[in-house]
Amino acid sequence: MRALLPLTAALCPTGCLENGFPPKASVRRRDSHLKISEGDCLLQRKVPGRSADPDDIFPGRQFPRIRCFIKNAQAIFADRNTHLWSKVETDAGYREMARSIWRQDFQPSDDDPPPEEARKTEKEQIERMARAVAKLRARAVKVLFVRMPSSGEYLAFENRDFPRARTWDALLAATAAPGIHFEDYPELQGYYLPEWSHMTRAEAERFTAALYRLIARDFWGSSAAATAATAVAAEHGSR
Repeated sequence: MRALLPLTAALCPTGCLENGFPPKASVRRRDSHLKISEGDCLLQRKVPGRSADPDDIFPGRQFPRIRCFIKNAQAIFADRNTHLWSKVETDAGYREMARSIWRQDFQPSDDDPPPEEARKTEKEQIERMARAVAKLRARAVKVLFVRMPSSGEYLAFENRDFPRARTWDALLAATAAPGIHFEDYPELQGYYLPEWSHMTRAEAERFTAALYRLIARDFWGSSAAATAATAVAAEHGSR
């Protein structure tokens, strides 16, 4: 049995690993003049003749940070095979909307955890993953981590807030598991990610084929096993 584990937002300061995504912040507030619920994205339904800024509508009140989410960015097919929705690829306005929503996380905010708390969460998540990998190994499961591609402002944000040495490298060291980082393999680079974090359907299929070949060649395929056996024989021969 084998496990292929993508590195996603597992190390985010808010902590998570909920289906590979950070937990959504649910904001619900009701008033006689407006209603905001998860997904409403900062008063998309404006009060007639009034500002969309809640501070202008209710001066002096303290409002929680409202995080917007993309209404739809995926298309699901048979057997739950999921691809990026083509509208994100072909509609410039919708694509920019998706990017603007990602940008919400790129800038510091008053509700960000202190740096020491964020580092503590990272460490706890890595330790949690190390325990999970140990349990898998006890059941004869092979584990291989994959760092999927990102690009543009999203990649810049990840490199700034979650540098590789402190996250990816630390994860592999703690778990003693092999990993594939897209930046280490030319065949995993150069794909089109319209909103910087997901590939188009055509690119995803091309990437999957390249990733499969890479795993078979260097990790779990017959050629990888032969290379490992040769290395072991050479090591014994040099003793």
